[in-house]
Amino acid sequence: MIGMVCAGLLLLSGTGQIVNAAEPETALLEQPAMESQPDYVIYVNTALNCVTIMRQEADGTLTPVKAMTCSCGRKGHGTPQGVFQTSDYYEWRQMVDNTYGRYAVRFNRKILFHSVPYTRTSPDSLEWEEYNALGENASLGCVRLAVRDAKWIYENCKAGTTVIVYSDSEEAGQLGKPEAIKIPEDSPYRGWDPTDNDINNPWLTQDTDILSAFDTEDGFNHIAYANRYPDLKEAFGYDKTALYQHYITYGINEGRSAAF
Repeated sequence: MIGMVCAGLLLLSGTGQIVNAAEPETALLEQPAMESQPDYVIYVNTALNCVTIMRQEADGTLTPVKAMTCSCGRKGHGTPQGVFQTSDYYEWRQMVDNTYGRYAVRFNRKILFHSVPYTRTSPDSLEWEEYNALGENASLGCVRLAVRDAKWIYENCKAGTTVIVYSDSEEAGQLGKPEAIKIPEDSPYRGWDPTDNDINNPWLTQDTDILSAFDTEDGFNHIAYANRYPDLKEAFGYDKTALYQHYITYGINEGRSAAF
């Protein structure tokens, strides 16, 4: 399905409606060094609010490597469809509503990938209600992501990476749509993104079960696990059940990591 979408959208490059929703035009380019990174293609499904990352192989084929849950534009602020390319990179970026997005990557004028908004340029000022909307259409046109996922694009997808934005209400993508973490309303840690690997993030150091979904097969990131360990990828491919069984039977004792 994604291949068919790609073929159709290549005819639309640059023709999507531009939504003046993301941020003002005042910030400096902060592109990280990533010349040695592989080439990727980023697919954004605005209907189901998910992102699929595909790696471009030497023979021209595409290999799925990562799936992400996102929030695309809500009614009246739809994320423009078409074929675009990444350009500017910002560790923090001020938005038009005076909130801030982390690990922002521009791909269509005022439209960017970025984290869920923060009220300040501080990782403990997350708008947690907006975080709990991941997986739904909630933004002003940009593609919002958990910090873990926004940072991955920021650090791995070089300038000029192709971004294909499309709508398909039937298929999330080749890797499906991951389950989004929900932050409890009464949590004292709700100002932090649970996926943020900041050493001061209390979700990572306190006795809490919010991340327990990662310890189940449903929450297990089999794509990351296979890609991290070539021997497992060769043995199991992307068979989620087989990879999960390996992790809980052998991987934990071998010191292998299932972190995203």
